[in-house]
Amino acid sequence: MTPVYLQRAALHCALGEDLHTAALAMQQGRTAPAGQFQLHEVHEPRSYLYAAQTGESLTQRLNRLIGETLGAQPQALDDCLLIVASTSLDIADLETQTREHHGFQPGDSTSLDLIAKQLRQSWGFAAAFTLNTACTSAANGLLYAARLLNTGQYTRSLVLSFETPSAIAMQGFGALGLTSPSGQYRPFHPERDGLILGEAYCAALLSREPGANPLARLLGGFSACDTSSLTTTREDGSHIHWVMQQALKSAACTADQINLVKLHGTATGANDEAESNGIRLLYGAQMPALSLLKPWLGHTLGACGLSESLLLLGCLQEGPLPGVAYANSAMLPLSATPQPLAADSMLLANFFGFGGNNASLVMQGCMQGESPCR
Repeated sequence: MTPVYLQRAALHCALGEDLHTAALAMQQGRTAPAGQFQLHEVHEPRSYLYAAQTGESLTQRLNRLIGETLGAQPQALDDCLLIVASTSLDIADLETQTREHHGFQPGDSTSLDLIAKQLRQSWGFAAAFTLNTACTSAANGLLYAARLLNTGQYTRSLVLSFETPSAIAMQGFGALGLTSPSGQYRPFHPERDGLILGEAYCAALLSREPGANPLARLLGGFSACDTSSLTTTREDGSHIHWVMQQALKSAACTADQINLVKLHGTATGANDEAESNGIRLLYGAQMPALSLLKPWLGHTLGACGLSESLLLLGCLQEGPLPGVAYANSAMLPLSATPQPLAADSMLLANFFGFGGNNASLVMQGCMQGESPCR
């Protein structure tokens, strides 16, 4: 794949209202305060990592996010493709209407691509479409954007991704026994007990040219569906291993060139087992640095492909990645101490979705304040 550049980006999440604040908080080891919701199935509380409450509607927040990403004096967008990647989309709005109407009305239902259509009309994007492939939505959004940029159909693409707090996600994951009763988010811990959901809004502007001060290069990536199960992927790690291999091949690099692997790490039993096995198949005993981000952000579902990529890239600009307190007992060789890595490190980022859709991205961070990375 011909590399494309992440020119500009914005992130609103539980760690902060902008990418710099969130990255600095993570680099300094500060965690976000968790809110709670009541899990109806067992009448127990569960943790949730909320973004700052701004009083904005979803439409207002997404418009602000786009504005932050494009900058104070944006160019005309008639050469720019909009991709909206999310699993929540307008579910939270529909849930509000259902409460107000004391039940769901057929007229409340909206087209899945309505948000993308409205934003295209408001901002003048050349085209827009919506992606929902579970937890790989934003990762696939980045891959599709790169693919279409490389065909020459568009000069730029804005990938917009978000996950809002919704009852259907909270109660659904809880009913499946996937949310953590302890409130401790511990991927790859032998006694891990599930995930903690998180709210996030993020966007990135991609282009074939680097621009003035790009955040990273997207060198390659790969996405595929494992149809061996209705809900998950093969626990022997074989499909995950293959997806990572194909991602590296598309980026014209080898596994030993990777400085850091960003693990998907949901802290659920089958997913962590499958990823652990896949990583071992790829690297054996000689592994690069490994990173976890969900304990800081929460699992932002369809947004995690972008929210976690941005947080990782931002954190590399600030200094060492924080260590993991339980590293000595983890299933994979995580680091207990801060990990110093160069801002222009080569990164392999994993995102493995419910339903067996698996995606890996290969990126290289850019040194800020210097000539554009190539």
